[in-house]
Amino acid sequence: MEATRMIIAGGGSGGHFFPALAIMNEIIRRKGDITYMYVGSDSGIESRKWTLPAANRRLLAVRGFRNKTASQKLSSAFLLADSISESKRIIKDFMPDAVLGVGGYASFPIVMTAAMMRIPADIHEQNSVPGLANRVLSRFVKKIFLSFETSKKYLPYGKTQLTGLPIRYTARERRASGSTVKTILVLGGSQGAHQINEMMVQGLDSLTGIKDRVRFIHQTGTADHAYVGDAYERHGFKADVFDFIDDMAAVFGKADIAVSRAGASTLFELAAYGVPSILIPYPSAASDHQTLNAQEVSLHGGAVLIPAATKGPDLLVRHIQGLIEDEDRMKNMSGAMVKWAKPDAASVIVDEMIKLAGKGNTCTRG
Repeated sequence: MEATRMIIAGGGSGGHFFPALAIMNEIIRRKGDITYMYVGSDSGIESRKWTLPAANRRLLAVRGFRNKTASQKLSSAFLLADSISESKRIIKDFMPDAVLGVGGYASFPIVMTAAMMRIPADIHEQNSVPGLANRVLSRFVKKIFLSFETSKKYLPYGKTQLTGLPIRYTARERRASGSTVKTILVLGGSQGAHQINEMMVQGLDSLTGIKDRVRFIHQTGTADHAYVGDAYERHGFKADVFDFIDDMAAVFGKADIAVSRAGASTLFELAAYGVPSILIPYPSAASDHQTLNAQEVSLHGGAVLIPAATKGPDLLVRHIQGLIEDEDRMKNMSGAMVKWAKPDAASVIVDEMIKLAGKGNTCTRG
């Protein structure tokens, strides 16, 4: 049987690119069932962190509209028009049987063009509140895959399917380390988070009483790398401090507790590894979706939520100390995370895309 030809489109941020990467890894794992092409943005993380064959990637000169000046929005509109023309060329060249959009501004031109060319298309929505691109595209696609049940109310009735979010790593059963020294993983997303970095540094004085019982792995982003590293050293804490961590699977496997933003990709990765989490949502996230993401996980018992507007370190320190002192609570939260996780999301979505491709393609491929 001839392989299904599929385009996966989207990206810009790690939150959109990493689920796309998980889907491509699932395609590769199947060894020949699908031929794929990834289409992203030439300014997104996918332009810098691509590790798959170069022939399987195309990048568009496309930019987002959110939080831009009037002149920047006008420039983005011109780029969008150009990227739709380029998307048509990509589709005619690659001849896909189906197209999947994974969200972000980079997904819009290729998915919309596919819809206009009558090529079957689906989208995946990462967050609790759909972004602008997916809200528009939802009217034109066949199916919408959801990470969070709460997204359903924002999208066309009857099109949604709850799959969870595809993650880059193979989920595994979590086992207690047995160590009296607990590893605290501190994350702020792919670019770090100054708010979390600052709260952690300010809280070190109050955590000296458990200094011998904890070690830190901290992803800071570039700007705060030296500042955070110096703070841990000055206070005498064991800490491995990185501006960016490429192999997140290794650190998830070591973590006993996470202090993290509440981006969807990070949440589903932490859940797959059963890491009890202290979540501090990004305060400027569109529609405050990170707070809604975090609320769903905390309601299932896998995390505690610190309000996005929190400034000082007191609440963070209290939660860290409380978890370190309560092993049973950590184990219960770990179990709740694993129960909430959906580690087969990539497999389910690829299966659905194969079904979609099988419905036929009425595009003239000339």
